[in-house]
Amino acid sequence: MDSHTENIAENVDRERPATKREQRAASIEALLGEALALFITQGYHATTVEEIAQAAGLTKGAVYFYFKSKANVLKALLDRTEELTIAPTIAAMASAGEDPEDRLSAFVRSQSVIGAEKTEYMLLAILMSAEFNGSGDEIEQRLNELMARMEDALRETVMTGQQKGVFRAEIGADELASVIMATNKGCYVEWYMRGSDLKGQDFARAFREFVFDGTVAR
Repeated sequence: MDSHTENIAENVDRERPATKREQRAASIEALLGEALALFITQGYHATTVEEIAQAAGLTKGAVYFYFKSKANVLKALLDRTEELTIAPTIAAMASAGEDPEDRLSAFVRSQSVIGAEKTEYMLLAILMSAEFNGSGDEIEQRLNELMARMEDALRETVMTGQQKGVFRAEIGADELASVIMATNKGCYVEWYMRGSDLKGQDFARAFREFVFDGTVAR
């Protein structure tokens, strides 16, 4: 074998692992994307492994090969939900500094952007929290931990604002933070169902005005 032929063979060998990695990544993305859509539209328990595989154009064995179980598919989606929706909001609030109004504004702004760009992921966490509520299994625990990160940061912000006299104090911090979270979750549902009818900036502005009008001390 001459040097030219050897170089070609070496290049082909180098490309093969990359191609396999790309195929693996594409298969995983296809499965996660279809599972996300199915879990949202028909629920986790009503969705079968066969449906996920068929929707992704793959075999049932591919789901088990990459994820081992349907539960692991959901766990992978929840990990992505935390990465794309929870972590950025926590980071935005931390970057806003110590002022509670700035932190609340960062929460609203971050969630508005995520609501427009990553609606399905946060909606998944909301819907799965309802579906697994009271189940006592590890998925419910994962969901509780995931949502608690944002709820705790919001509650701390509300408490600080109340202590500084900038947020209304006649409502308990837990209750006020819960109402803000409930409004936020409802916005995700509304945006998912009526996103084509709602203007993003106007909807985000309405969300912000509603939250601040109900939170800031008069």
